[in-house]
Amino acid sequence: MKKDFRETSKTGAVAWLLQRVSAVILFVILIYHFAVYHILARGNPPAWNEVVAKMQSPWFALLQFVFLTTALYHGLNGAWMVVEDYIHSRYLRLFIFSLIVLAAVALLFIGTLTIFKMASLKPGV
Repeated sequence: MKKDFRETSKTGAVAWLLQRVSAVILFVILIYHFAVYHILARGNPPAWNEVVAKMQSPWFALLQFVFLTTALYHGLNGAWMVVEDYIHSRYLRLFIFSLIVLAAVALLFIGTLTIFKMASLKPGV
């Protein structure tokens, strides 16, 4: 497969930029996580009831969903960038891309289901 500079720059620039944007979003969410769960908690891990109580807030559940989708995009886009750089067989790339999409759909489904289940629990359970 022959690539010239123009083809690479047209197809990869947006993915490269979104990879950096998703990294910044992940960094902000992780700083929030460490501040709430580790620094403000003074080293004591949160109890199950506290986590369930936090998940009752639609804003917290939304933050978890944003974290899930951003982490999935960032990780799987990074994996795809590596595949694009090192795998030159068109059919192997198509197969690996299919696996990446399948993993993304499965993990997004499982993660979203977990967020909804946690949000529907009662804090005392």
